[in-house]
Amino acid sequence: MHFLWSIVVSANQDKVKGTMTYNRGDGGAFRNSIYRKTLSDIRTLGHKMPEETLELLAHEVLDRLANQADKKVLPDSLAQNQEIEQLCQNLISKDPMAGSRLITELRDRGADLDTLYLTYLAGAARKLGLWWDEDLITFIEVTTGTSRIYSIMRGLNPLFASSIEFPHRCAIFASCPGETHTLGVKIASDLFRKDGWDIDLKIGRSHEELIKEITQSESVLIGLSAAGEHALPVLAKLIVAIRVVRPECLILVSGNIVKACSDFVDLMRPDAVAIEYEEAEAKMSKLLTMFSGSVN
Repeated sequence: MHFLWSIVVSANQDKVKGTMTYNRGDGGAFRNSIYRKTLSDIRTLGHKMPEETLELLAHEVLDRLANQADKKVLPDSLAQNQEIEQLCQNLISKDPMAGSRLITELRDRGADLDTLYLTYLAGAARKLGLWWDEDLITFIEVTTGTSRIYSIMRGLNPLFASSIEFPHRCAIFASCPGETHTLGVKIASDLFRKDGWDIDLKIGRSHEELIKEITQSESVLIGLSAAGEHALPVLAKLIVAIRVVRPECLILVSGNIVKACSDFVDLMRPDAVAIEYEEAEAKMSKLLTMFSGSVN
């Protein structure tokens, strides 16, 4: 039961001196290096979480991605339906590269990002979820497929930057759902505002409420705060959902969880982590600069 924890991996970053380097602007190609890195991280991360958490995360990815699909881009031909069927088979096959090769072929044949993301990946998520519900595939197969879908999404990540307008000094700051220790994120919000940032503070939201508001926001920077080990599953689920619904966003994790559970938080691959205010402000500014450079 070790595959799914990889879905919290944002594999398009390389760790440099304790921060995450954000790489975009490679001309919109699918990046196999990102995909391979994610699959490598699966082996490292796989044994960290209990099965019930993995199942929760599997449902999060499958349901969230399937719900992203717009009816206007649903498969409208037998050929597309057959390709989605083949993609599902590839995703759960013994060949870890089979699914990504098919996506690369579709990209080379002219499929745009919306088609890849909303038709093929969302369609595959729907079908895998249906197969799972009907006991046509095993738990390991669905988690394998889900992990590979997420890895492909991370490989497609460079394509998202081209349609994003130049971001301003604005960000969403949010406490994890169920978190009661919120004084730190409130103080951080006030300090950021004092320094000229436009901060949208979100406290006391449920998971669904928070994801809905993040989806509707124009902010590309998101600061998530959590107090300790108890919040690890909640934080993982939140990061997964954000990566699916807003793949262009950059995530900073702060709070005592960074100090108390640094290894676990690091494995989730947020774009940055911080404990003190000065560190958080510096890293948010750096993320903004790197994102700005990727869309110019």
